[in-house]
Amino acid sequence: MKTAFYLFVLALLVVSCNSDDAEQNNTAALEGPWSLVNVEGGIAGVDDDFDIGLIIWNFDSYTQLTVTNNNTVNVVFDGLPSGIYEYRHLTSGQGDTNLDIVDVSGFQFISSSSSQFVLYDGMVDGFLLTFRK
Repeated sequence: MKTAFYLFVLALLVVSCNSDDAEQNNTAALEGPWSLVNVEGGIAGVDDDFDIGLIIWNFDSYTQLTVTNNNTVNVVFDGLPSGIYEYRHLTSGQGDTNLDIVDVSGFQFISSSSSQFVLYDGMVDGFLLTFRK
């Protein structure tokens, strides 16, 4: 009877374990300020570079993005206007980078490294937004 009890307790312990630690480590890679450094694409063939710190997307740990867009140059597209946006994690732990795939205002993550990632607006003739830490 003791063996059955110990097996039951062991089964409960195994079932109750989850990978919260891995998810927290993955979200940490995205957290913090990212500078929009390039926008390219669109019908007009835009390829605009921006100085680091001019347009900042600051991701919190889970769902809130704060955009500070200080661009005053007239361009076709420079991302989102200043404000607070929600974002959501679609999947996590992609490749060696541990950056999450996110969806924010229709933009989706398409590639990353530890210090850079690219968002795509999902349109056939859409924009690619490149960010750096």
